[in-house]
Amino acid sequence: MKSLLLLSPVEGIKTWKQLEIILKVVVRKMSKLFIPYIMGDLKFIENLKTLSEAGADIIEIGVPFSDPVADGSTIMNAGAKAIEAGVNINFIFEKLIQYKETISSKYVLMTYYNIISSYGENEFLKKCEEAGVYGLIIPDLPFELSHKFKKDYPNINITKISIIAMTTSKDRIERIAKKAEGFIYTVTMNATTGENGQFHPELQRKIQLIKGVTDVPVVAGFGIRNQEHVKDIGRIADGVVIGSEIVKKFAENKPDETFQYLRSIRMTLDQI
Repeated sequence: MKSLLLLSPVEGIKTWKQLEIILKVVVRKMSKLFIPYIMGDLKFIENLKTLSEAGADIIEIGVPFSDPVADGSTIMNAGAKAIEAGVNINFIFEKLIQYKETISSKYVLMTYYNIISSYGENEFLKKCEEAGVYGLIIPDLPFELSHKFKKDYPNINITKISIIAMTTSKDRIERIAKKAEGFIYTVTMNATTGENGQFHPELQRKIQLIKGVTDVPVVAGFGIRNQEHVKDIGRIADGVVIGSEIVKKFAENKPDETFQYLRSIRMTLDQI
């Protein structure tokens, strides 16, 4: 094998570019992301710390909302209870600002645009920065508007996470993926979160398509509940998002069992 030092400048540039591509693939394969979801309720800081200790890479914090169109019954009920207990975006910001130095994992807010609009876009984003929020998932904001939303505030360092459904056309997938940052959240089923059923039959092909046009990790969520699901999805995706099952576990108030479950997901991902 030729040494890189002996290659001509043109050959060397090509080789380093090829090496960079190979290294990206290797890194992708080595580090599968564990992205759990929790509801922003009265105990969400405690749950955040548990998830972080269990090995979560990025944690989604759901902001309670009265009309959560993308949520299944488990998360919807958890949100309704949080609202009834007086939890709102101000409470979530306040607690994150207070405890952000004690949380080692990155965290993102999953919120509907109405909450951002009511708060004021600029004020909301500044508060996110103050609270240590890594990024935003806004399920009811179309790509075109979310891209404009990001461009309108260039000086605010908050990652806008893109969502791609399995029914999205090839051209649109490429447009979204090329502009993506942080990670891409692919929807594994044509359903709301946590619904039972088979994963979309074209899941593997679509994820491979997305990975071919983006450098950010491509993770899969919606309906993933157990280690078998994680093994299945983890072979093709760069990580998994688990929401309803984790919300359910925390609601059962069995901390040891919940922690064991979380660790089993982390270890399963590490073994893929």
